[in-house]
Amino acid sequence: MTVPRSGPTRSPGAGLVAVAIAAVIGYGALGCARPGPGTAKNTDELLNQLTEDRTQIDTTSDTMMKRIEMFNTSRKPGERTLQFSEIFAQDLNPEQRDILDTLVEQEKDVSYKSLLQKIITDRDTIRGLQEKVMHLEQTLPDKFVVAKRGDRHQRLAMEYLTSEAHLDEAKAKSLLKQVDQTDELVAGNQVWFFYDPQKDNFRTYVTQGDAGQTPVMVRRANQKKLLKERDTYKSERDVAEAEAVSLEQARSSLESELATKQNSVYFHAASNETLKQQGVLSGVLKKLQDVKNVNFDESIDLRQGTSINLLPQNYGLESIRAVRVLPSIYQEGRDFTIETAEDFRSARVVILDPDVFKGKEVLIAIGG
Repeated sequence: MTVPRSGPTRSPGAGLVAVAIAAVIGYGALGCARPGPGTAKNTDELLNQLTEDRTQIDTTSDTMMKRIEMFNTSRKPGERTLQFSEIFAQDLNPEQRDILDTLVEQEKDVSYKSLLQKIITDRDTIRGLQEKVMHLEQTLPDKFVVAKRGDRHQRLAMEYLTSEAHLDEAKAKSLLKQVDQTDELVAGNQVWFFYDPQKDNFRTYVTQGDAGQTPVMVRRANQKKLLKERDTYKSERDVAEAEAVSLEQARSSLESELATKQNSVYFHAASNETLKQQGVLSGVLKKLQDVKNVNFDESIDLRQGTSINLLPQNYGLESIRAVRVLPSIYQEGRDFTIETAEDFRSARVVILDPDVFKGKEVLIAIGG
């Protein structure tokens, strides 16, 4: 059931933002000059002025919310923050109504004090525009219904056009295709309609009414939620990708280490005297005796090289005259060969069959 314009009136402070989604079929573009509420000559001029005032409310509200968010971000834990809705609520006690003025008086930081003063200016601008919008709405012949939970703008408009304007369903659908509608109705919103049969013009828009939010505010909140969810998703995705890269790097590193270990020969080189003192070689025949305390801490990757270079000074010797590779299962001339410099100042073990030595540990005993 639609309510005529003489129905419930709204207080100037009742709206969070008296923003409407309005569409009119057939009326012209906005004029350059904007008439005041008392000088509007016809319905088109009233609608033009309403559209401009609602747009300004919308823009000022956006600016105000950004300033409030900036102010809240600056607050320390336990300090008073602001909410957009509390500034325009009707059921505030005197202390709550004066919260902005109180915060301005208490704020010591000049920049944040200026920010609060700008928020007050935004609030006063919005309230003034709300009064203009309310006055203009009262001069229009439009009717409204109060939205209930689950109502849809399109369904309410169809009911008006078929029941109140007495149009058939096909004509109503044709008109609805030419006007903007919102899917963000909140219980308590006022959904307005007017159909002029002589001009075949139909308009519909939504104001806050007794609801806590306008459709525009709901849409903004949903967009903000979506942006937050998107940022959270991106952050989680980036973390997951970084973890995947880290795991892949770790896996690759482990595989590389394993491949290196499988393709390397590990050795310990020392002089015969040192090895005898350590009990690794027997004292008389210099046979391999006990290697449990030997650390095979040197290696070469046989995929990259097959020579082990030896210098006497590294083993406390003045020259290298003999080299043995132990255990004796490795045969010189078949598995490896020893090359000694003519001046005995260096020597090297050359691996002839890398497959025999891959992953193995060998002892190199050096005689000076």
